[in-house]
Amino acid sequence: MGNGYGALTEPVLAALTLAARTEGIVLDPVYTGRAMAGSAAAVEDGDIRPGRRTVFLHSGGLPGLFGHPATLTRAEAALTAED
Repeated sequence: MGNGYGALTEPVLAALTLAARTEGIVLDPVYTGRAMAGSAAAVEDGDIRPGRRTVFLHSGGLPGLFGHPATLTRAEAALTAED
């Protein structure tokens, strides 16, 4: 683990917010949040195209949320600010 391992980046925060708002899925900021941010970037880059089936396997990580209370606070603030 290096510097920034558990740091919340803006793309990850956007992915956490998007997944929670549109799908009701809670992602942790280290693994599934980063994977969703990568998926969102792939959509923007055209690597994942509309109408094509894409599977995002959420294999857990929920306990990881409890190790990042500041991330939860920021994600909650982002969700309520958009309401």
